[in-house]
Amino acid sequence: MEKNTKKLALSAIFSAAGTALLLLGSFVQVLDLSAAAIAGFAVVLAVIEIRGKYPVLVYFVVSIISVLILPYKMPAVFFAAFGGIYPIFKAQFERLHRIISWILKFSMFNIFLWLLIFFIRFLVSRELIALRENNEFLKNFEIIIFLVANFTFLLYDIAMTKIINLYIIKLRKLLKLENYF
Repeated sequence: MEKNTKKLALSAIFSAAGTALLLLGSFVQVLDLSAAAIAGFAVVLAVIEIRGKYPVLVYFVVSIISVLILPYKMPAVFFAAFGGIYPIFKAQFERLHRIISWILKFSMFNIFLWLLIFFIRFLVSRELIALRENNEFLKNFEIIIFLVANFTFLLYDIAMTKIINLYIIKLRKLLKLENYF
């Protein structure tokens, strides 16, 4: 019972931290994507420290609370759609062979990106769609976005892995969290 209480309390702390980071991204709108990515580390910590159902709980709590309370919703949307759920899948994918892991990671990211572009197209007016069809650059713009976004995702995943390794190797020992649960 005591361990479950500790896990739930730590989940609440991670949820509060993730929500606070998204709130920062909501106030400084230039940071909306960055805030969603950084808030994902609240879920990463839940995956590392408490495992089981608790990372999913942190993801849902941060997603729901941030969608409800943030004045500017885009950081919450990015977190709920990808930034918060990706760390859970990353942990699962990295248990597989390296090539399979990368295929699954990029597949997940590209599905998210395709849905985001589809959603944006849905919201865009007919005039912009007609402009796109008449302009050669705008026709190829989505290809450019996919290439740049995939490269950025690669860098994000590598950076996330390095930060996770730094946390596990150095910070957990420094904070004396190795045998907490």
